[in-house]
Amino acid sequence: QMVLMMDGTANPYLGTQVVSALFGYVIGLQVSIVSFRAGRTLSAWFQNRNNPHLFDSDLTRTASELRACNNHCYWLSPVALVLSIFVLIALYIWGDVYWGISYYRELWIACLMSPFGTIARWKLSTLNGKWSKYPWFPLGTWLANFTGSILSAALTAIAYLNIVNGEGGTTVLAAISLGFAGSLSTVSTYVKETVELSDKNPFHDRKAFYYSHFTMLSCCFVGLLVYSPLVRYAA
Repeated sequence: QMVLMMDGTANPYLGTQVVSALFGYVIGLQVSIVSFRAGRTLSAWFQNRNNPHLFDSDLTRTASELRACNNHCYWLSPVALVLSIFVLIALYIWGDVYWGISYYRELWIACLMSPFGTIARWKLSTLNGKWSKYPWFPLGTWLANFTGSILSAALTAIAYLNIVNGEGGTTVLAAISLGFAGSLSTVSTYVKETVELSDKNPFHDRKAFYYSHFTMLSCCFVGLLVYSPLVRYAA
């Protein structure tokens, strides 16, 4: 969205909005970091209440488990999750077939594509810590976000050209961008790694700043580099 705002081609009424897009990047990053820290603190409070042995070595796991309910039903959560996913996809397909709504088609195709993006990101994550010169740099996560930005920008540009030229296929392109590229890229892991770099190093250390802003700027730049020439000169 920020790349589209900076380019301005898709919305000729507002035009190029570079300042607003950069402001959105900064606000988005800061809100994500604050949300992660708040969520981590709330999770620790709940865990301390339900699983005190995690925070107090004098307590045994057996003693803490006496406070939990239905521990023997631990399998219910993953089974319920899988069933919910299948039911949701089936409802999307039914909505597409019965009503012919393209939005539902986009959603069920995106659901089918998302596991492939997730697996690709998982494989790339094995590269974290493998950069010999900068072992602290999460190389795999950066590559996932960088590659996801390229794919998303290219697919969005092609979909825009198809609309301008009166061609079809925009729903499938949007679904691939949402499902595959969206699952390949990650904000949660990126923010988690930024916070961890900040927590593990002195306050004056620059690693978290370098990683967070380098990722943000490089993905923005490559997105513009892919999107703008396609929508401006390929039409």
